[in-house]
Amino acid sequence: MGVRRTVHTGAIGYYVSKIAEQGLVGIAFVAGMPNVGYTGVKGAAVATSPLAIAVPAESHAPLVLDMATATIALGKIRQARASGTPLPEGAAATADGTPTTDPEEAVMPLPLGGAKGSGMSLAFELLTSVLVGAPIFAAFHSDDPQGRGHRQNALIIAIDPAAFGDADAFTAAVDATLGTLKGLAAADGAEGVF
Repeated sequence: MGVRRTVHTGAIGYYVSKIAEQGLVGIAFVAGMPNVGYTGVKGAAVATSPLAIAVPAESHAPLVLDMATATIALGKIRQARASGTPLPEGAAATADGTPTTDPEEAVMPLPLGGAKGSGMSLAFELLTSVLVGAPIFAAFHSDDPQGRGHRQNALIIAIDPAAFGDADAFTAAVDATLGTLKGLAAADGAEGVF
């Protein structure tokens, strides 16, 4: 399902969780207004571009991954500014893209994993904006003032494990994988494996 021109998509982990509750694998991507640096570009170039994946299990709760392609959220920069707390190294940048730990100077997050986060955000723009017929990136960076109007797009995918074989065997194998992970030795000082 494609969603075009929304104002705010919300917590996409919720949507994929609902898909997993039905025994399906849920995958969602979101693209929005550029507010994150891009490796090798001066200033904001791409969006925080969230990704969420939920995988059903048999006796475990579904595995839910809900993340963005930015190192930190914009709200974390605002919180650090309000509290006067320095930002982590490599998490944010000034308007011209210079990395900074000073929350007073920071205006945008940097991409998670450098070029990897940049590339993921660009790929999500292609999958959620260009594919659904509502491009954001090119319009935002054009001379057209309407290209700066706030909007988001989303692509939500449901995959039926039965299309690949026995759905019950799949959820049993997911359980075995999650159980194995939970059974690994926790690192010193860790409260457990989550």
